[in-house]
Amino acid sequence: MTLEVADRLLESLRPTRHLLTRTLADIPIGGPEYRQIDRVVQEIDALAEILIGDVTHYHQKVHSVPTLDTGRGGE
Repeated sequence: MTLEVADRLLESLRPTRHLLTRTLADIPIGGPEYRQIDRVVQEIDALAEILIGDVTHYHQKVHSVPTLDTGRGGE
């Protein structure tokens, strides 16, 4: 599978994974629905790892805050 096809596939799964993870917050932990939804989320993540080598593909990335360069050379 080409990287382009893999990326399109993973992006098409993004809204589904998002809905599933939001649903986990609203249902009892450990129940049959919770376990199955969690398993589907894990399988989507595993697919990302297989296709692009990144199991954290869907996880929010932490963005650093850019620093202001005052041009004072570290003073």
